[in-house]
Amino acid sequence: MNRTCKILCIALPLLLAACSNPLNYRVSQLTPAQKADLHAVLTADQSAELDAWIERHSRRGATLPARVTVGQALKDQEDWLAKRQAEKARAEQQEKQRLRDFAARQQQLANLVSVALLSKTNKVLPDDRRFVAFDLQYANKTDKDIQAVKGTVNLVNDYGAPVIAFDWTYNRPITSRHTAVEHNAGIVISTSVAPQVELWDTDYNKLKFTFEIKTITYKDGTSVGES
Repeated sequence: MNRTCKILCIALPLLLAACSNPLNYRVSQLTPAQKADLHAVLTADQSAELDAWIERHSRRGATLPARVTVGQALKDQEDWLAKRQAEKARAEQQEKQRLRDFAARQQQLANLVSVALLSKTNKVLPDDRRFVAFDLQYANKTDKDIQAVKGTVNLVNDYGAPVIAFDWTYNRPITSRHTAVEHNAGIVISTSVAPQVELWDTDYNKLKFTFEIKTITYKDGTSVGES
């Protein structure tokens, strides 16, 4: 009997301490008093993590897991955040590698053909439509005659902010080691399309031009770039 009493005297305080530890409260059964206890012991970050865990597990009307304690919920949220951060870091690294590969490929293509913007002129057509005309120069740096160059025109302003981007194809021969100039290449401006309006309003000397080469097709039927 005395031994039993001693065991109870030792075990009961430990049991009560465990039950009174706010981290052992069940999240799904939190009372206002328990929430007050948590407010007193949790840091601001821990409180935010607990709220985030509750929100994550109660979306679309889902019921919170019945037996999960506050401590378990905080650990689960911490693990979930760590996993998301690792996934984000991995995605960022993959995107950086993709951009490096893209830049290297563009440099290879630019060593074959370079495209330059010589002028940009605003014109009004006989039917009163607005037209932006470009003079574009294509330099064939290869030992083969080119039949066509396909790519994307990218224009930014002198602050580096995008103005407009559009696909473009030059479908005329360019002799080996020669240049060709395309006159009055351009687009009809729609006043309902903001980038086109900005292009119309931006002077030539305030535009920065790049040409993203997608495909170079040679007169012999071979090509490089996108398949």
